[in-house]
Parts: sequence; structure tokens; C-alpha cells
Amino acid sequence: MRRLLLTIAMLLMGMALVGGAAAALVPTSLVPLDQEVGTHTSAAGAVLGIGLMAAAFNPSANVAWVRAGILYGLVVLAFEGGSYLLWREPFHIGPVFFGLAFSLLLIALYPQRRDLVPHDTPSPSKTAAPAPKAEPAPKAEPAPEPAEKKETAPPA
Repeated sequence: MRRLLLTIAMLLMGMALVGGAAAALVPTSLVPLDQEVGTHTSAAGAVLGIGLMAAAFNPSANVAWVRAGILYGLVVLAFEGGSYLLWREPFHIGPVFFGLAFSLLLIALYPQRRDLVPHDTPSPSKTAAPAPKAEPAPKAEPAPEPAEKKETAPPA
């Protein structure tokens, strides 16, 4: 049941992001900033939404997309908070609620929650080949004792 709910949540989140990206195609000013600097925010939102929808059918095999969906909620909160605090823009509760609600839903429904936090696993290229087992060094033979001096008769 949780697996089905996770798939539905990822599909809904992805569709909403793609819909928001499509709605953003209608420019609000003559020269949008994202196009000035060479990016396109609606394309980025569409890619995130499409990726989430594609990953929804096998979330365990696409944990990176689940992580990206979770991160989205935190980034939206940071953007809205930053816009409000820095530029006194109105705080839009809708995107924050949507982002945080789906982030928490993805965390709650993901079957292996420990996999959501990246583990420090060494990559195959960073692991060295095991060192060959060294044979124990042969025991050193005790040094031969110096030859005994022949006793000579004391001089007469």
C-alpha cells in the first residue's frame, strides 16, 4: 500500500511541477532574468517533474529522484523565506505548503528510509587491490659461536 501511495505522490508532485513549468512560460516581464543569464526555469521545473513521474514507477531504483523531490520542498522554503527577508516580497504559502507536504510524504512513504541519506561507500576505482599475504620471515639461525681457542701450554 505504501509503495502505491509513494508512486501516486511522486506522480502528483511531478505533474504539478510540469504544470507550473508550463504556466511559467507566459512571461511576466519583457526580459525574464532566467533567459538573460542563459537558463530557463520552466525547463528546469519540467525536467524535475518529468524525472519524478518517470521514477514513480520504481522509486527504489531511482532514489536520486526521490532525494531531488525531497530537496525541492526545502529549496522552496529557502527561496520564499529569502525573498521575504531580503527583498520584502510577499511570502507565498502555497508553494511552501506544497513543497514541504510532498517532501514529508516522500520521506514517510519511501520503503527504505535509510537509503535516502547517502552512505559513504568507497567506489571501485578508489579501492586498492588487497596486498598479497606476506610469508612469515624465516627465523634467523643463531650466529655460530667463535671457535674455541686452543689451550696452549703456559710458557716454562
